[in-house]
Amino acid sequence: MQHFRIGLALALAILSACNSGTNKEAATGESASVVKPATPDGTVSVTFSDKEKDTSLINIKFQLKEGTKEKSFEQSLLKDVPEADLYKVLWNEPNSCYIGVMKANHQPRYYHAFIDDKKDVKILWAATPPQPIWEYMEGTLGLGKVTAGGEMLQKYKKSFQSGNILADFIAEIKPDASPDSLELYVEFGGLRKSMFMPVPTGSKGVIQPTGQDDHVYFSFVKDGKAEPVIDLHVENGRLQIKTLKEIK
Repeated sequence: MQHFRIGLALALAILSACNSGTNKEAATGESASVVKPATPDGTVSVTFSDKEKDTSLINIKFQLKEGTKEKSFEQSLLKDVPEADLYKVLWNEPNSCYIGVMKANHQPRYYHAFIDDKKDVKILWAATPPQPIWEYMEGTLGLGKVTAGGEMLQKYKKSFQSGNILADFIAEIKPDASPDSLELYVEFGGLRKSMFMPVPTGSKGVIQPTGQDDHVYFSFVKDGKAEPVIDLHVENGRLQIKTLKEIK
């Protein structure tokens, strides 16, 4: 059995984990504490079509006194969550706002609606939003945290065949020596891993089934909101572990 003790980000990079949101870290800036939501000089509306399909359509309508812009984008959406948890809007200036929309893999995608130097109204995909923006939206506004619902377990166990391997897929939360940390144990097909991690103040670790036998999330629940931080699934007989969010 392999054992890992993680404090901060070292988390699960050892386990071939890849945080698809790390490109945001390239955008440096001041602390998120300097972000002060602005009073809008207009309105923005966000609507969704084909939400249950693998690829959905997001329609953003941005209205200012200088003009109106409407644009649609294709994106995979996080399923089975209230719309209030699916996206958040932050007006960072009276004529500029960011829209964060949760993808199916629990990572946000950002869009920027603004007026440019030529007084043209624009709506663009913001691949790398400024750090203070995404920190505020994911921290203060709670983008990525969803209303806790469905099963929340301390131990998950399912037997199935993946590739050529028939085995039990186990994900279990165990107490650690310190009440401020826990052990996450996962197993499939002879591969066993134990990961030790801190528990954020006021949070509780849970296993969230997805409805697919080979896929669960390890999440922290606080104040009725669940935030998946580790994706656990089996693919072609191999146990896959992916960090969705840095554990602090």
